[in-house]
Amino acid sequence: MSMTSVQVSDDMMKRLESTATRLRRSTGRVINDALREYLEREEQRTQRLAETRAALDELQAGAVIEGEEVMAWLDSWGSPAEREPPL
Repeated sequence: MSMTSVQVSDDMMKRLESTATRLRRSTGRVINDALREYLEREEQRTQRLAETRAALDELQAGAVIEGEEVMAWLDSWGSPAEREPPL
């Protein structure tokens, strides 16, 4: 496992130590958990942004499905005449 160091304010260090004590974990474990969660959130944010941009590109290219088609498909769910999803 790699190591790094960071500078934190005295207040933040007190909060970190308090949290670690309350959770009965080491400060290193709390930092690792927090960093992991932060990185996962940022990766998800980046992925959502890429998906949004791709969707906007599709929209600008005219790749849209009319609402009436979607509603007709939804209305057919569970019926003997269930439709295929609109493309």
